[in-house]
Amino acid sequence: MVNADVIIPRAEDLLNELAVTKSIRGESLDLYNAGIDSGKIRFGLFARDLLISAFMLTREEFLRNVVSFCFSTQGEEADPETGEEPGRVIHEYESVHLRGLITRYNAADTTQLAIIGLESMLANEDDLKFGQKWAGTVKRSLDYLIKHMDNGLFWEDPSFCGAKRYALRSTYWKDDKLPGRENPCYPVAYSLLQAQTVAALRAAARLTEKLDIGYGRGELQKYAGKLVNSMFALLWDDKANYPAIALDQSGLISGISSDGVHMLYYLDVEDVPQKKTDAIFDNSRELITPHGYRTYAPGQPEYAPDSYHLGSIWPFEQYFIASGGVKFGKDFVCDVASRVLQIQAKHGFYELFGWDGDELKPLGCEKQLWSACLPLGMKGCDLLR
Repeated sequence: MVNADVIIPRAEDLLNELAVTKSIRGESLDLYNAGIDSGKIRFGLFARDLLISAFMLTREEFLRNVVSFCFSTQGEEADPETGEEPGRVIHEYESVHLRGLITRYNAADTTQLAIIGLESMLANEDDLKFGQKWAGTVKRSLDYLIKHMDNGLFWEDPSFCGAKRYALRSTYWKDDKLPGRENPCYPVAYSLLQAQTVAALRAAARLTEKLDIGYGRGELQKYAGKLVNSMFALLWDDKANYPAIALDQSGLISGISSDGVHMLYYLDVEDVPQKKTDAIFDNSRELITPHGYRTYAPGQPEYAPDSYHLGSIWPFEQYFIASGGVKFGKDFVCDVASRVLQIQAKHGFYELFGWDGDELKPLGCEKQLWSACLPLGMKGCDLLR
């Protein structure tokens, strides 16, 4: 077991280093930059990184600031250059140019995560007032989600913003190349994104008891239930006996990926048929390393242990895999995921690590926000092993 008394103060020190105060539409918000490399800010404000970090840290004031950042910058119109759509939550605050486009709204999951974040904090009267401030924004977020739903799935499609593609090759957290695709053949349904959308719809259904968000509880629960049924019917790869990474217009994008165990964080135990639960945990053993779970199993097309998302180990993801494992009664998953803390204690809070069976390599950004949040989150949720 890692010595929490050593690694946690170091994580807190990095959070202080990453801290930044931004004025967003006239409101001063205390936030964190996403990463530092060679002593300079490499990654600024990212909605996904902030939300994921807030889920791990469970610090109410930080989550409040993150939700304010997300909803204050919510999309208002369709823009094919940035990927903006009405109701879509921002990806990256800075305007970064890539492949002739801008990454600003290139995130298909941040809207869902923002709804989940808001609902999780409405516990007292002050929080309720905060929620009431954003009730109309939540409605626009739900309008956006439901507009993207068809045949029971949430589809990502740049045609909604008037474009043929995005600046990024993929728009969920694994925003690099998918196996077998230079670009998805849009529209595309990502499996992990379906689970996040289920969780967002259920969070919004609970919000209806406190806020007027323009939708009824039963209506939102019905959308969520249909999505659960569809994802395990249409996105299940029978050959691999495992969730596909995605489905696009060219077919299933298959692979034993960490998405299959990561998604369980957002689902309820009763959502997943028992045979498929067993298959997910059995087949995800191919992702196990001495240092935690890989993103993608060896032996598959385009696997590389030092790739960005097709074989590397991402520290932050271990929190969500561990939490899902505990929820589904598989404590060994938490034991495996906790191993990454040992390499963080030795190497620091790198963005990702590569392990080829022999050599371990720190990769990516040298000091990453959600990597630093991992030990704090694991300790806070009693996941340290």
